[in-house]
Amino acid sequence: MKGKRIFLLLAIVGVAMFLFGASINAKEACAVIDVIEMNNTEAFAKHKKGICVFTHKKHSTAAPDGYGVTCGECHHDKDGKALELKEGDAVQGCMECHDKTEKPKKTRGMSKEEWETMQLEYYYGALHANCKDCHKTGGAGPTRCSECHPKPEK
Repeated sequence: MKGKRIFLLLAIVGVAMFLFGASINAKEACAVIDVIEMNNTEAFAKHKKGICVFTHKKHSTAAPDGYGVTCGECHHDKDGKALELKEGDAVQGCMECHDKTEKPKKTRGMSKEEWETMQLEYYYGALHANCKDCHKTGGAGPTRCSECHPKPEK
């Protein structure tokens, strides 16, 4: 009888530890990574320019220390509308929707609107549009290629 109680107690403790561990892993899975090297080998077999480094903290912290960008300003729905997100919410990666790889190529006779729409199908185009447009309209952050893409080390 005493052996059954000990076994039952150990089983309860084991289940509690498993559930506690699962909750920690779930929180870590939604944790925001601060510094991200934009080195997407799935989208680009080879990077021709230096790798951009993005910092969530710098972008999300209010001025004067940061830019005060909300999560939804970068992470949007399928129609491009900002999502109501807070730190720790699960988000899809860009390639979930912008799944064409490599760099888009403009064809002869393509209008500006067609070109802009087509670029958003590509990871390259969507990422550049999101970052560059915000930097230009927000008046902060780099706007030239070399300011985001450092020269690769040889």
